[in-house]
Formats: sequence, structure tokens, C-alpha cells
Amino acid sequence: MKFNPDSPFFQFMNSLAAFIGLNVIFLITCLPVFTIGPALTALYTVTMKEARKEGGYIFSTYFKAFKENFRQSTAAFLIQLVLALVFLFNAHFWGGQNTVMGNALMFVMTALLVVLVLTFLYCFPLMARFENSVKQTMKNAFFVAVTHAKFTLGLAGIMAIFLFFCFGFPAFAKVFMILLGFSFMAYCNSMLLVKVFKDYEEAPVIETI
Repeated sequence: MKFNPDSPFFQFMNSLAAFIGLNVIFLITCLPVFTIGPALTALYTVTMKEARKEGGYIFSTYFKAFKENFRQSTAAFLIQLVLALVFLFNAHFWGGQNTVMGNALMFVMTALLVVLVLTFLYCFPLMARFENSVKQTMKNAFFVAVTHAKFTLGLAGIMAIFLFFCFGFPAFAKVFMILLGFSFMAYCNSMLLVKVFKDYEEAPVIETI
């Protein structure tokens, strides 16, 4: 049997090994928790390059993006984490009051959580692709989420599928997510994100999207 390193099978195995390595590095760099932001930005930097068929060295690209975006991505993640905790606490608290005012405030907090989730979906991919302040990136993230509803639903659908998989098949899901899950999900998202960002990449002014 002739060994052909350029065959589709070996190319697939090479890509699989690279994405497993990427997934492991992502998990390791997420361990301090506050570094989840720069880890997500670095992950999307790699997966969007792969989705655009640009190639390159996966691991050096990851660590370069992790370092370059560390400050802004960390700040964005911590801001969104604090806001999520505040909104969740208030939604739970006011929902338990069983009053008209309490229900109204619970609805407001829930709506703010939805806005935050929509912002989160695009925030770190935007940081991976464009240079902006944290404030502008978060504003852009919500704007892109609302104006590209079809793609936003696609991203939400991908997340829902992974969540269903994790809760429905926890034993297998743990192994899958540790080995490949996060890098594969980011790559699936990136296939949609590169289409969303294409219009803005061609625009003369990126900062305001």
C-alpha cells in the first residue's frame, strides 16, 4: 500500500489532530477563568482563518492573538460576566416577589440578558477581526447581531445543538468537548461569521461598522 501524505484521508487526520491540539490549548488558557476572553478571541482568530482557507500556523497564530488581544478581551469578558451576574440575580430576586412591579422588573432584566447574550455571540469574533475599543466593539456586536438576524439565529442554533448534546449525552459529551468540542463549535460559528464580516471588511471605515 502506497503512503500518500497528500491524500484526503491524511489531510483530514492532520486537520483533526490540529483542531484537537487547538481545543486543548484553548482549555488550558481558559483555566484562570478571567482569561476566557482572550482565549475566545485567539480561538476565533484561528478558526476564521481556517474558514477563509487562509491556512497558516495554528498554534503560533493562536498565541500571537492571545497576547495581542489580552487586555481588551479580558476587560470585555469581565464586563459581560459582571453584567450577567447582576441581571441574573435581579431577574431571580424580582421574579420571586410575586408583584406586578416585580414581574415587570424581572421582564426588564430578562430582556437585558438577551441583549447581553446577543452581544457575547459577536464580541470576541469582532475583536479577532477588527481593531476597536471595548465599548465600540460591544456596541458593534449588538448592532451586528440585530441587523443579521438570520446568521444570529444560526449561531444560536449551533449553541443550542451543543447544549442539547452536552445535557443529553453527558458522558460522551465530556470527552468530546475536552478533545474537540470548543474548537469545532468555533469553526462552525466561523463559517457563518466570515459571511457576516465580509461586508464590513470591504467598508472604508471599520471602527463604526
